Amino acid sequence: MPQNNVKELIVTGPLQNVSVAYKNTNYIGDRVFRILDGIDPKAKIAVYSKGAWFRNDAGIRGPGAQAKRSGFPIAEVSFSTDEYAFASEVTDEDRRFAKSKNAPPLAPDTDAVEFATDKIDLSKEVRVSALVTGNVWADGNSGGEDAQGLWSPTGSTNTFLADIAKGVKAIQSTSGVTPNCLVIDFATYNSLKNCEELLDRIKYTQRGVFTKELLAALLELEEILVGSAIVNTAKETKAGTEFTSKYIWEVNSGKGMGYLFHRPARPGRKTPAPGYQVRTAYEGGQPRRVTTWREAAAHQDVYEVAEEADMVLVDAALGYLWKDTFAD
Repeated sequence: MPQNNVKELIVTGPLQNVSVAYKNTNYIGDRVFRILDGIDPKAKIAVYSKGAWFRNDAGIRGPGAQAKRSGFPIAEVSFSTDEYAFASEVTDEDRRFAKSKNAPPLAPDTDAVEFATDKIDLSKEVRVSALVTGNVWADGNSGGEDAQGLWSPTGSTNTFLADIAKGVKAIQSTSGVTPNCLVIDFATYNSLKNCEELLDRIKYTQRGVFTKELLAALLELEEILVGSAIVNTAKETKAGTEFTSKYIWEVNSGKGMGYLFHRPARPGRKTPAPGYQVRTAYEGGQPRRVTTWREAAAHQDVYEVAEEADMVLVDAALGYLWKDTFAD
């Protein structure tokens, strides 16, 4: 899509300190899967077989006999990074006319870098969500267990607490690890604010105000993450104004989701984790690269933002996914 022509946007008496723009203000992907920075573009993550570690093998050793022995197999999860990039150009004309007295409040160079940066952030959010919603977790269902919209009713038919308890048991009983985080989409979170059972449990705490932090404490979790970011799924045309909104953190459009999982405090050896974001480093150790170059014939400069990364599922036993949690 072509850039704005600042000269054509100049009007009489524009507001220099007021403009309107829309972009996502809350990306949660980095708080779902931890980031491994400065990693080689192709490598493997070692995964110890949990069967060997949970097997009761120890026994009595008789005099002169050898102790019982066994091994601990190690599997490997491979990853291969790709570079994701986006660029935006700034013409000499836009830069010059942006300084005019009657120009709209634009900062072409800053806006171009911010626009390209947000494209990378949005792409990463979509890819993390796709890894979560497109795999089979401890629930054993492709796309997650069907909650049948029963996280949204206000009365006794609401199954939110029962489903979370079921998910906690499923993860803990197959991994020995207790989940500590929950992702829910925006619509589901709003509906839970009216769940009578939840409101009854919090009515004597903190003035009975429903918050993510209070819900996390009630469920004995470290954090509740609300996926409120949206993506425009409309095909772009010359006009560039087409808009069809879809929540990024959903399995089926408009029907909500929930993802219970264990998030490690930090990556490390023998540290359980459901998945990771793997990033290679650019010059100077930076995780992202911002490049600019001159296109003299077009009388413009180009700003490019790039990140080389991969998203990898490590252990499906450490997550539990629900689909269709919300119903109007």
